[in-house]
Amino acid sequence: MPYRYLALSPSGRQESGLLQVESEAAAERALWDRGLTIVNLRPASAGFDPAQWFPTFFGPKRRDVIVFSQQLATLVDSGIAIVPALQLLSEESGHRSLRRVLRRVLEQVRTGASLSSALAEHPLVFPDLYARMVQVGEQTGNIGVILRQLSVYLEKEQTVVRRVRDAMVYPAFLLVMAFGVVLILLNFTLPPLLRLYDEFEATLPWPTRFLMALTEFVTAYRLPMVVGALLILVVLLAYFRTPGGRRFRDQAILRIPALGAVNLQGAVARFSRTLATLLQAGLALPESLELTGRTMSNVIVRQSLDDLRREALQGRGLSEPIARMRWFPRLLAQMVRVGEETGTLDRHLTTLADYYEGEVDRSLKALTGFLEPAMIIFVGGVVGFVAISVVMPMYTLLGSIR
Repeated sequence: MPYRYLALSPSGRQESGLLQVESEAAAERALWDRGLTIVNLRPASAGFDPAQWFPTFFGPKRRDVIVFSQQLATLVDSGIAIVPALQLLSEESGHRSLRRVLRRVLEQVRTGASLSSALAEHPLVFPDLYARMVQVGEQTGNIGVILRQLSVYLEKEQTVVRRVRDAMVYPAFLLVMAFGVVLILLNFTLPPLLRLYDEFEATLPWPTRFLMALTEFVTAYRLPMVVGALLILVVLLAYFRTPGGRRFRDQAILRIPALGAVNLQGAVARFSRTLATLLQAGLALPESLELTGRTMSNVIVRQSLDDLRREALQGRGLSEPIARMRWFPRLLAQMVRVGEETGTLDRHLTTLADYYEGEVDRSLKALTGFLEPAMIIFVGGVVGFVAISVVMPMYTLLGSIR
C-alpha cells in the first residue's frame, strides 16, 4: 500500500516522498531506519493511474527500460551505490510513469529489499527474465555487466519488433483505405446515382445490378451487420483467451504461407538470443529454458520449450530433442549440437540469433515487396469495378435521352 510522508533528516532538512509498504507500521520502521523524524505520514490516494490501467499506451516503453539499464550500469560501474544511483535516475528519467516505478523500487531497496526483488514487483516494466538476471548479477557482484547484457538484449528485441511493425504499416493502411472507400461509395455516393438509373428505367449491365444489390443489402442491414461483426469479434477474442483457442490461433499462424515462416523465424531468433543471454549471465540450462519460454508469445513454441526443459532436467542435451520437434529448423539443432560438443553453446546461440534476425528482415522485405503492389492492385481493382459499374449505364441513359 502506498504511504506519503513528510519527515526531517538529522540535519533538519525536510524530505517527502512515497513509500510502497505493507502497513503504516512498516512505513514508520522504514523511515526510522533511515534516521528520519516523521512529521506526517498518511495513506496516499491511489487516484486514477492510466499507466496501471493501460500500460501499453501510458506505461514505460521498452526504449525507456533500455536507457535506464544503460544508465544504471554506467553509474554502478563508476562506483556509485545502488540507492544513490536509483535516486538520481528516479529524478532524471524522461518518462513520468517510469519515474514513479523507480521511486517505488528505490523505497523498497531502502527498506532492505534487494534490487532484483524490488524490480520483480513491477513485471509489466521489468519482466521475470530481467529481475532474475539482475539477481544473478547481485550474487556474482557483476550487476553492471548484467545490466549491459540486458540493454543489448532488449535493444535487439526492440529492433526485430520495430522491423515487423514497420513492414506491416503500409499494407495495413492500404487495406483500411480500400475498406473506407468502399463504405463511402456504398453508403453515400452510389445510392443517388442508382436511384437515378432506376427512375429512367435504364437497362443495367450485370456489374451495376450486382452493385445495386450490394448497396441495397448494406443499406437495409447496416445495423445488424455492425452488431453481428462486433459479436463475432467478441466471441473470437473470448475464444482466443482460452487455452484451446490460443493453441488453435498460434498453430494456424505458423501454417499461414509466408507469414508463418516469418513468425517462426522471429520465434527462433528470440529463443536463441534470450537463451544465449541467460547462459552468459550464468544461469543453469533448465532455468534458462523456463525463463526463455515465458518470453515466447506463441503457445506452440512455448510448449516445445517446456518439453526441452523436461529433457534438460533429466540430464539430456538440447540438440536431439530440438531435432525431433517439427517446428524448429534443422540448422538450430545442428548449431546447438556443435555448441554442446565444444562447450560454447552461448556463442553459437548468439550467432544463430544474428542469422535469424537477418532472415526475419529479409523475409519481411520480400513479403512487403509482394504485399504492397498486391494491395495497390486490389484497391485499384475495387475502385475500378465501382467506377465501371457507375459509368456503363450512363451511355445507355444518354442514348435513351437522345
